[in-house]
Amino acid sequence: MKVLTYHKDSPITQYLIQKDPLLKDLFAKKDVIYVRVSDDYFVSLVDTIIAQQLSSKVAQVISKRVFAYFDEVITPQKIMDATEESLRPLGLSFQKIKYLKSLADCIIQGKVDLSNLESKSDQEIIDMFIQVKGIGVWTAQMFLMFSLGREDVFSVLDLGLRNAVKRIYQNQELSHQEIEQLAENWAPYRSVVSHFLWHAWDSE
Repeated sequence: MKVLTYHKDSPITQYLIQKDPLLKDLFAKKDVIYVRVSDDYFVSLVDTIIAQQLSSKVAQVISKRVFAYFDEVITPQKIMDATEESLRPLGLSFQKIKYLKSLADCIIQGKVDLSNLESKSDQEIIDMFIQVKGIGVWTAQMFLMFSLGREDVFSVLDLGLRNAVKRIYQNQELSHQEIEQLAENWAPYRSVVSHFLWHAWDSE
């Protein structure tokens, strides 16, 4: 795991302010942003599926149970070999078990290849991941940001980001399309703005 660091007065933020002056107030809200990037891609995807529609606290508890069940080493084949009856007591719903098995099967069959991801484009990775039941565009975009550390990703599907953009622009009526158009102006550092948007009001 590595940590990406973004300072409010960095060349990147200064560049972004020149492109969009309203971002100056956003960056002023946080001196520095630390982003933990996990390079254990399979584990990241498993954790993401487990965490869907759960609070972070509950998700962490279930994740710990799952990894303990697999003796802290989880692999696609181990997931495929595990029965639903053995996984259900860990706190996994039948639906999430299907999602985990879909991920494992796609990897075993070669539909999802977690090697050489650095050489693939964002869209290539998204297109590959959405073949897995339970992984949609938002999940794939979060992977790009928090596993690959890609710096030019913005997910209009994320409610927190949409609300933060509406707050910065003082316009609660902004549509998805209008928000995406605003975000295009932040390229090639849309992820950087996203991280600040997520944490701008942490202290409130």
